[in-house]
Amino acid sequence: MSHITISQASELIWDLLKALEDAYWEANNCHDKDVVFNLLQILNAEYMELAKVSIQDHHYEYEVIATSKELLQQTLTSFQQSSSDSVVRQSTAVRLRKLISQLSSNLSAHT
Repeated sequence: MSHITISQASELIWDLLKALEDAYWEANNCHDKDVVFNLLQILNAEYMELAKVSIQDHHYEYEVIATSKELLQQTLTSFQQSSSDSVVRQSTAVRLRKLISQLSSNLSAHT
């Protein structure tokens, strides 16, 4: 897998945030909402940090800023494993699986 640029990472994280917002509102109980909210917070912090990067630098290779790459990867993996039962709407589940898979593979490409 090739490395992604800051611009591509920003777009991917934004799309994932939108899918997670849908999953949050579609969740049936507080525990499921908490699981989604945890990942939302981590990715929102990352997106906010990426938004601070100068537009002139968006072609540079993306590296995790707001947290450790290991924590982000672990949280994504944990969410993927637990979300199979909690995300009930099929279209949201498919979007989440695709986007999380994309972000995870780009993160693991940096090792």
